[in-house]
Amino acid sequence: MFKMRRICHLIFRLLFLLDGGVWSLRNVSISVPRGVLSGEGQAAVLRCSYDLEGAALYSIRWYRAETEFYRYVPREMPPTLVFPLPGASVDLTQSDAQQVRIVNLHRRLSGEYQCEVSADAPLFHTDIRAAPLTVVDPPFRAPRLAISRGSYARGDVIRANCSVDEAYPAPNISWILDDHTIAESVTWQNPEDFRERGAFSQLALTVLEGAAYKVGLVHTSAALNHYSSQYPLHDDDEHGVLRYGLAAPLAGQFALRCAARIFDVYERRSEAVVVREDAPHPASVTREDSSGAARAPVNIGWTWCAVTLALCIARAS
Repeated sequence: MFKMRRICHLIFRLLFLLDGGVWSLRNVSISVPRGVLSGEGQAAVLRCSYDLEGAALYSIRWYRAETEFYRYVPREMPPTLVFPLPGASVDLTQSDAQQVRIVNLHRRLSGEYQCEVSADAPLFHTDIRAAPLTVVDPPFRAPRLAISRGSYARGDVIRANCSVDEAYPAPNISWILDDHTIAESVTWQNPEDFRERGAFSQLALTVLEGAAYKVGLVHTSAALNHYSSQYPLHDDDEHGVLRYGLAAPLAGQFALRCAARIFDVYERRSEAVVVREDAPHPASVTREDSSGAARAPVNIGWTWCAVTLALCIARAS
């Protein structure tokens, strides 16, 4: 239906221009949020702008999936007319010839929205623009992060899993190393499937041996950035694992977390997990002489007592 209207409009416009007419409707554009949260109190404002070049406006019509739900005709009284939109309602107090405000949306109202602008007699020029809108049902909980180990030695591979509860649409998962986003798993979903789905991502992080620092070499902040491009991220085609090489951090530790994102309307991060380098072996409490033989440790307490006793005896005599 929508395609047929557009084809008829283009044919009419071509015939009119060939006849030497002046087009009185220009620069029609539509502004629709890519995503909006579902539920009571949530709203989406859809805007339609146009230039009539001095001609009068005949009507503004809004469609969702080719079904009209809002009409504005300035000649009529009242000028607005609303058609049923199951799962939402139109806020007439904030809807006019330039915009329509929809409130309390349900995710099944996701889809393509069209704005149709018509100039008044005698030409009734018409133009249509369309844009997608997704009504988001976010997850109830934060992402959950699990790692294979909480410490590392250089050369180790640390594996991490991030899982997100069901949502619509299924969230994308980003991996964050300290304050740097290093990867993102994009979840594809059929736009005609309105079921909630969970999301899952795996990361294999290899801690590489860092380059030796030379005495006297000045290191800038850029030089200390251990998320080097020489260790790029890539997908493991066989298992769907994201892989990343990390030069050993100077601080001896790093923080890892994951984040779930849906467009620009939802983002939530997991708790951060700090992974530390394996602690070095503690030094021996015994000492070695120059020959390598071990000597008993010196007991400072007993030595002090012996010296004090000797002084007391000397004074008494």
